[in-house]
Amino acid sequence: MLGLALAAALSNGVPFTLQDHRIFVRAYIGKAGPFAMIVDTGSGGLCITPEVARRLGLHLKPAGSLTGAGAGSQTAMKTTIGGLRVGNVAFASAPAFVIDFSRIRRGIGLTRFDGVIGVDQLRRYRVVVDMDERRISFADAIVAMPDGATQTPFSSADGFLDVPASVDGVRGTFIVDTGDRSQLTLFRGFSETNDFPHFATVRNALTGYGVGGPVYADLLRTTLQAFGTTSADITTRIPLAYTGGFGSTKQAGSIGNGYLERFNVVYDFPQQRMVTWPMRSAVADTSTFRLPPVPQSPRGPLARHALFGAAAVQKPGGVALSVVTPNGPAYAAGLRPGDIVRSMSGRSIPAPVDFYRVVHDSAAGTTLDVVYVRDGSPQHTNVVLGTANNEAFDGVTTTYDRIVVDNSLRRAILTVPSGARTPVPAVLILGGIGCFSVDVATNAQDAYLHLSRDLARAGVATVRIEKSGVGDSQGPPCSQCRLRLRSARLRGGAGLDAQQPVDRPQAHLLVWAQHRERHPPRLARDGGVAGLIVAEAVGRDWPEYEIRNLRRDLELDGSSPAEIDAALIEKASCMQMYMVQGQPERAVEATMPSCKTHDSVYPVSQGYISEVAQLNVIEPWMKLGLPVLAIYGTSDFETEIADHQRIVDVVNTGRTGSATLVTIDGMSHFLGKAATTAVAYADYGKRVEEYDSRLSDAVVGWLRERAGLATP
Repeated sequence: MLGLALAAALSNGVPFTLQDHRIFVRAYIGKAGPFAMIVDTGSGGLCITPEVARRLGLHLKPAGSLTGAGAGSQTAMKTTIGGLRVGNVAFASAPAFVIDFSRIRRGIGLTRFDGVIGVDQLRRYRVVVDMDERRISFADAIVAMPDGATQTPFSSADGFLDVPASVDGVRGTFIVDTGDRSQLTLFRGFSETNDFPHFATVRNALTGYGVGGPVYADLLRTTLQAFGTTSADITTRIPLAYTGGFGSTKQAGSIGNGYLERFNVVYDFPQQRMVTWPMRSAVADTSTFRLPPVPQSPRGPLARHALFGAAAVQKPGGVALSVVTPNGPAYAAGLRPGDIVRSMSGRSIPAPVDFYRVVHDSAAGTTLDVVYVRDGSPQHTNVVLGTANNEAFDGVTTTYDRIVVDNSLRRAILTVPSGARTPVPAVLILGGIGCFSVDVATNAQDAYLHLSRDLARAGVATVRIEKSGVGDSQGPPCSQCRLRLRSARLRGGAGLDAQQPVDRPQAHLLVWAQHRERHPPRLARDGGVAGLIVAEAVGRDWPEYEIRNLRRDLELDGSSPAEIDAALIEKASCMQMYMVQGQPERAVEATMPSCKTHDSVYPVSQGYISEVAQLNVIEPWMKLGLPVLAIYGTSDFETEIADHQRIVDVVNTGRTGSATLVTIDGMSHFLGKAATTAVAYADYGKRVEEYDSRLSDAVVGWLRERAGLATP
């Protein structure tokens, strides 16, 4: 039964409502109100909306950008609030952030959301949350607890309520967050160290909104041991972003109000303890998300994706269209190469990945309202998305298959010599860094399309696998993925459903890798590979590569020697903060605004590029033990021949003659024809290069010489 002090505290409490699994109370500021405010143990202090600040006539000052549960950040102002009251409790005057919560309110469907009451306001009280009666009280005196209640000590040195807990038997320190709508959130460091993402049954789900935008996450079921209770089948999310509060917090995860609402709770701040006891009526399911009862393997075909008919690249002025396919949807709508895209159907396009994501999220037949800039003049047009075309070449059979990766489907494109009746060798083609598609039948000069066709006509099957969230593929957005060095990804050809005459024994699977996606020698070394072909590659650690590459680009731009060296010094500092220290991009740019030029160039997540930066690139080449062909085009402005020669020399150490270097005069980084490096650099993003067929000749010739491919 309840102690008298507890009963008295509760009788003096005020009602609260649960909206989207958050505790809302009616609060007053001075004589104004009532305001609908969340009691949030995951927030450091007070927050109000701009509307409340205007109503109160408060003086505001800039406060920079804030991060929260979302992947991005939001601009905030700051002020001071006095006279805040909830029921009979008056809180001391305190600083407050002024943040626009309208996106959260609309996304969740809240009628009112005026602000947040955080730990700074709660820490002098015993905060009693009576979930049975939906009442909350703020007691000064010690509160006697009911029989059988569980006490859990917490620490709050870092501003959060940190408690010990276990997930599937793995112990960690978790934040107790009444502002988190979920039952349980696992942060990336803890989840990846303990391989929780592998067991997710739903991928890339929209699980809520927070400061900084929407929260996309993978979902799974776990068993949680916390507050003296073991609870099975807890719906658990793993946010996909590597920025924002969920992406950078050191704790293992967050126990949210979706789970806490099973209990009556006393948050005893003066004695640094939580006291919990179950509600009188057991809650059947406090899950905020719905999962299938049993993990299901994906089945069925993959639908073809929508077609915009253009490619995008990052330019100083924004996201520019680099290729606009003649007679495609974008061309028909009046878009042309060089147009700077600002938004698509109301969604801002700050980076190419945002452009591709909008298209990926839209179905064929959808009309996108595109706002763009041409010659400094803002314009807009409507693009009606088409349906992706299929490849069709004489002498080649192309199958649009799919494979299962991390319990979601990826598009796999298989090309085989037409009429082949016996198994043929297979080459797995891995694309370069970035979130572009390898399923581009409308681009007649696409290098991967040409290479696949030419190899099939020469008697070699090829497999191309779309990246996560690209084209037809399911899975989290490519831009949010990290580097995965798993050999299972390599052996995708053996997992295809189509009954095609591909040589299934893994000893005949060769790997082609252009530029620097994943790390081909590490993957090849895992087994099942007969040889490795690389082109326009990197043969040194990533930070050094970036410095050397920037020097080349600045020289091509005509910068002076002093300007070049100043930029290199600056670049090194930016990379240290961004890649090594893991500071969010906005934090880096707040310290060094000039870093914006260097930070905005990455077409992948910060987590991905940070992992790449820590790779010992040359080490796996030393242990490869396989035949290698390295190809370099002399008009490449992104890589250099010295890297290719270094790869060949390292592979040949102890295995003389096993690696070969082939140079192709006048081939660019993008495997097209360009007379010189300067021409290729000047043409970047302005025109489509004609594919250099000598690349196919070099690959086919090497396969015939080194892999036993028969001459037709």
